[in-house]
Amino acid sequence: MSRRVTSSRPASPDQVARDAVASELDQTLFVEAGAGTGKTTALVGRIVALAERGVAMRQIAAITFT
Repeated sequence: MSRRVTSSRPASPDQVARDAVASELDQTLFVEAGAGTGKTTALVGRIVALAERGVAMRQIAAITFT
């Protein structure tokens, strides 16, 4: 069973960007944010989502740096 959570408040620009990283899997994205904001976690989640869709790991380029 799935459940949809809604809010009467509009999404913050930060949340809109996070949602794009998680869901816009057919686009190449550049993510820039400060330390400790969850960039690596978002990247790993994106890679997992792509793999679950059948994308071969050899077709994914993921770069992170500090």
